[in-house]
Amino acid sequence: MDEDKRTAEETDSQEEQPNNTLSEHDVSKPEQQQKAQKKKREISRSSKVLRSIMAGILTLLLIALAIIVFVFRDELTGESLRRTFGRENSVSPTREAFTYETGAEQVFAPAGDGLAVACSSSVQLLNAKGQTVFKQVVSFETPAVFACADRALFCDLGGTACISAGMNGESVTIDSDDANRGILTASMNQNGWFAVVTTEPGYKGLVSVYDAACEKQYEWWSGTGYILRAVLSPDNRMLAVLTVESEGTILRFFALNSETTRAEVTFEGTLVYDMSFLSTNTIRAVGDEGFYIVNQDGSIRGEYPFDGRYLLDYEFGSTSFTALYVSDYRGGGGTLLTLDDSGKILASQQVDRDVVSLSASGRQLLVLTGGGLVLYDSTLVRQYANETLMTARRAILRSSGDILLLSAYSAERFSF
Repeated sequence: MDEDKRTAEETDSQEEQPNNTLSEHDVSKPEQQQKAQKKKREISRSSKVLRSIMAGILTLLLIALAIIVFVFRDELTGESLRRTFGRENSVSPTREAFTYETGAEQVFAPAGDGLAVACSSSVQLLNAKGQTVFKQVVSFETPAVFACADRALFCDLGGTACISAGMNGESVTIDSDDANRGILTASMNQNGWFAVVTTEPGYKGLVSVYDAACEKQYEWWSGTGYILRAVLSPDNRMLAVLTVESEGTILRFFALNSETTRAEVTFEGTLVYDMSFLSTNTIRAVGDEGFYIVNQDGSIRGEYPFDGRYLLDYEFGSTSFTALYVSDYRGGGGTLLTLDDSGKILASQQVDRDVVSLSASGRQLLVLTGGGLVLYDSTLVRQYANETLMTARRAILRSSGDILLLSAYSAERFSF
């Protein structure tokens, strides 16, 4: 009996043991769940903190980018980016052609991003999109054209007529109808004011200055030297005149409110034949023997002598620099130069092929040669080159950054 009782108690004890183990497991499970939930909450809080930090960093980057864009907005242009990341045939050019009249003695002048075209039978002004805004049939023996951003001046050299036309289509014709007052040359400043040089009985020449509305503002008669060139300052206040005389070439400055010579400089024994205002107070000029920077008081600020070389081409299109193409020979290549506003060399480079045309805008120089087209910056670092464009008569670099390739019948506009 006692043994049976002990056996029964041991059996009951063995049956109760598993029940005690299950109870402990059941007790520990909620603790594990609590730990897991606590860990999830910690991860969630960490994620929120990380997202807040990233959002703050992104906001600071956007603010910094906005400040950079504002401060350097003048440099973030197509021209500046191409100057920084210069390309050569990196992409195929996007081209577009527009047409104009053709004829004998055809000449061109950039009119802002438009184009002025003159020939013996017609004159035409096109806007930046290639649309004709002005066109007139003429009979010019020797056509010439001068232009600014929104106007063009068409002249018949040796004749008596000139036409001033605007991008809005209006025009004014000035004709003396006096064969003794033939037009020798002319020029137009950036505001549409222009100077016309004519022959004048009893004098060596006459300069007549007109405002953009074609109202005469000033006249100067030369009694001692033949007039080669006359140009107006950017502020419409000064006139510069080149005359050739027995002692050489004389550059004179006049204020448009006075007939008295304000200042002058003589280039003894040499011919200086072209010039333009580099700034309101400064002239740049070229001649047989050199390039000159002249202040409005008549002092020579700087010069670059050619040392016996020939000046084959030059470009005054930019006020940031001047481009010269000089050579020991009349053909077969030469040296391309850029000079600053004191006449000092910025850069020089040998060119193996003859230069067909030069065009400058801003801080860039476009060179068309018999072998193709090259775009440089003012220090002659190459930015783009194309050796497939060899049929153009002239290439013009526009301020918008694209190029006009001129032929007799059309201008092909392309960007790159």
